[in-house]
Amino acid sequence: MDKGICQKFLGKFKGKKIFRHMFAVCFGLAAICIFLSCIVGFLWFRASQLEKEEQDYENMLYAYSLMLDSYRNSAEETIEVLENDNYVKRIMYRQEFFWDDNTGVAASMVTNMISVNPFFHSIYIFGSGDYLLKSSNPSYPMDKQGDSLMQGIYQNSVFGEFTPAYYIDVYGESKALLCLSSGELEPVNGQKESGILVSLDIGRVMEGIFSQAKEGEQYLLTDGQGNIIYAKGGRYQSSNPLQEEALISLLRSCTGQSAELLRLDGERYLASCVNMDGEFYLVWLVPYQNLSASIRHVGIIFAAIGILVVIIVLLLAFAMSNRVYAPLDEMVRTAGEEGVPSKAMSKRLADTELSTIARTYQSMVQTLNHMNLRKEQEELAAYLSSKSTQKSTPEWVEETYGREGVHSRLVCLRISDTKDFHDNNTEEAIAFELETIKSIVEEVLKGLGDILVTPVDREYLAVMLFSESARTEEQIISGIREVFAVTGELLHIGMDAGISKEKEGFGELNIMYQMARAATAYRFMYGIGSIVTEEEMTVRALNGKTSPEVSALIEQLKNGDREGFAREYQHMIKEIKDLSIQAAMDTLMEMASQMITYYHTLHYRFEPLSKADYEALSQSLSSYEYMDDIGEWFFQLAEEIWTVLERSRQTGREDIVEKAVSYLQENYADPGISAQLLADRYHITPSYFSRLFHEKCGCAFPDYLTALRMEKAKELLLSEGNKSIQEICELVGYSNPSYFNAIFKKKFGVTPGQFRRNHRNGQ
Repeated sequence: MDKGICQKFLGKFKGKKIFRHMFAVCFGLAAICIFLSCIVGFLWFRASQLEKEEQDYENMLYAYSLMLDSYRNSAEETIEVLENDNYVKRIMYRQEFFWDDNTGVAASMVTNMISVNPFFHSIYIFGSGDYLLKSSNPSYPMDKQGDSLMQGIYQNSVFGEFTPAYYIDVYGESKALLCLSSGELEPVNGQKESGILVSLDIGRVMEGIFSQAKEGEQYLLTDGQGNIIYAKGGRYQSSNPLQEEALISLLRSCTGQSAELLRLDGERYLASCVNMDGEFYLVWLVPYQNLSASIRHVGIIFAAIGILVVIIVLLLAFAMSNRVYAPLDEMVRTAGEEGVPSKAMSKRLADTELSTIARTYQSMVQTLNHMNLRKEQEELAAYLSSKSTQKSTPEWVEETYGREGVHSRLVCLRISDTKDFHDNNTEEAIAFELETIKSIVEEVLKGLGDILVTPVDREYLAVMLFSESARTEEQIISGIREVFAVTGELLHIGMDAGISKEKEGFGELNIMYQMARAATAYRFMYGIGSIVTEEEMTVRALNGKTSPEVSALIEQLKNGDREGFAREYQHMIKEIKDLSIQAAMDTLMEMASQMITYYHTLHYRFEPLSKADYEALSQSLSSYEYMDDIGEWFFQLAEEIWTVLERSRQTGREDIVEKAVSYLQENYADPGISAQLLADRYHITPSYFSRLFHEKCGCAFPDYLTALRMEKAKELLLSEGNKSIQEICELVGYSNPSYFNAIFKKKFGVTPGQFRRNHRNGQ
C-alpha cells in the first residue's frame, strides 16, 4: 500500500520537465554551496580557533606576568620602606650590631615585612662586614652556611637589579631565589658600605602561579640573556641557558607579548612569551596536540551537520519547486489541448481581477513598508541614543543582519554647521538631503558588507557595518573620506566622523554609537572633515602626555613681544592637539585664565578669578567650534594687554623682583627666607612685594621658592651620589626630611630615594 501511494505521488510529476529542472537547480546549487560552505567554514573555524587559542594563551600568560610583577614590586617596595625607615638607617650607619631600642624597632619591622608576604624568603640588613639583622620565612630556616650564602649573594649583587640564586636548604630541597639589594657604597673604593637584601622564593611563586599546569606544558622564567631562572614542566632545568635557536629568536623579537608555533626537538609547541621590562621573559610552551583536540571534534560535527543540512535542503527544494510550479501547472491544465497556454488564454488571464488585486496589493505593501521603515528607524535611533547597557538591540536588526560570526562596526557621521543647515532648508529639503546622504553612504561602503544607515537626531547619523570578515580601520576611513568628498561636491555639506572599535555580534551597538559619537568631539582640534577612531580617542586619553606649560607664553605676553607670543602660541596649539579633548580644553582655560589674571593685575585687581569669571571665560571659549578659530580671541586679549602695558607700565618695579629672584638663586638653602625678609631688604611692604612678585613671575612667592628648591634637590640627588637624603634636604633649605620627601613626591611623582635609584637603573 505504501508503495502504491509513493507511485501515485511521483506519478503526478511524470513528464514535467520544468519541475524536474527547477528541482535539480535548487537542490544542486544548494548542495554545492553547502558542501563548499562546510569546507570553507571548517577551514575558517580551524584558523580562527588556532588564532583564538594563541590569543587566549597569550592573554593568560600576560595575566600571569602581572602576578609575577606584583611580587617583584613588593620586593622593591619593601626595599624602599626599609631604606626610608629611620631606625633601619641608624643601625646601618653605625656599622656594628648591639641591641637597643633602635635595633628592636628595626628588627620588629623586618620581621613584619617577612610575615605579611609568605613568598619572601628572607631579609638581611648588612653593615660593611657581616649582617646586622636578618629575618627569614619560618619555612626556610637559615643556618650559618645559609647566612654565608646570602652574604655572598649580597656582595656579588648590583644595587637595584634582581639577581637569581640557588641553594640546597637544611631539608635537602633545592631552592631558587630572586634577590634584590640596595644600599650605600664607599665613595673612595666603591665597596659596599651598608645595604639591604630582600630574597623572593621565585620557585614557590612560579609553583603558585602555574599550579594548574597540564601534562606536557612547560613554564620558563628567563633573564634577558636567555638563562633559565626557573623552569616548571620537566623539559628544562633551572640555571641552565636556553639551547633551542627558535626559542631564543622568539625571546629576542618579543617586545611586549607574542605567541607563535615552534618546532622544538621534532615536536610542535605554541610558544607564548611576555617581555617583562627587558629584564625577564616569561615563556609558556603548550603542546600542539592540546590545541588540535577540539578542532578534530568540531570537524566531525561539521560533517554531521553538513549531511543533515543536505537532507533538509533536499526536502525544502522539493517543496519550493512544487510551490513555484503549481501556478504554472494550473495554467497549463486550463490551456488548450496542446498543453501550452494559447494567446487568448494569456490575454484573458492578464485582464482578470488578479492584475488589479496585484497592483492594489503592491501599493499597500509600499505604504506599509514606508510606515514600518519610519517606525524601525525611530526605534533604532532611541536604542542608539540610550546609554543603558540593559536595553536590547531591536529584533528586526538581529533578524535582518544577525548571523553567526558577524562583525559589527559603527560610524557616527556628524553634519557640520548644523544650525545653518537646518535654518536655511525646509523640512522636505532636509529629509531629501538626509536620504541622499544615506544613499551615498550605502553605495560607497557597500563593498565592506551590509550597511544600515539611520538618522539619530538633527545633527548625527549612525552607520552600522556588518560583515563576516573583519574590516581594518584604514578601509573604513578610506570609505568615509570618499563619502565626504561626494556629499561635499553634490550637497555642499561638510561632515565629521567618529569610528568605534569592531565587535562580534550586536549586543553593544548603543555603546559603540556612544563611543563613536564621543570621538567626533575631536573635530575641535582637527577641524572640519575630521575622522577620529575610538582607538585614537582612547590612546589620547591614556597616553600620559601632560599639558604644556603656559609660563613661556605668559612671559612673552608680559615682555610685549608680539612675534614671540605668536610663535609660542602656535607651538602650544601644536602640543595641545596631541592631548585628549578634556586636557586640551583645560589647557586653553589655563592659558586664558592666566592672561585674564595678568590683565586684572595691570588694573590693580589682585584677587583670584571668581566662579562667575571662570564660567564667562568657559562660555567664550566654547563658542568656537574649532580650535584653529579660537586664536582670534587670544590675540585680541593680548593686544588689549599690550596696550595697557605700553600706557601704564610702572617704571622700575620689575627691578625689585629681578633682584629678589637673583637673591633666591644664590641663597635658596637659607631656611629663613620669606617674603617679609625680602620686603625688608628692598624697603617695601610684604603685601606689595607679593603682588609685584606674582605680577612679574606669574606665580606666588612661596610656590616659586618651593619649585626652585625642588629643582636644586633633583640636581644634587644626581650629582652628589655619596650624600644621604637628610644631607640633600638640609642643602636645599629644609630641616624636616619627612616634609621634604612629601614635597618632592608631590612635585615629581616619586620619593627622592626612588628618583635616585631610577636614575642609576637608567629609567
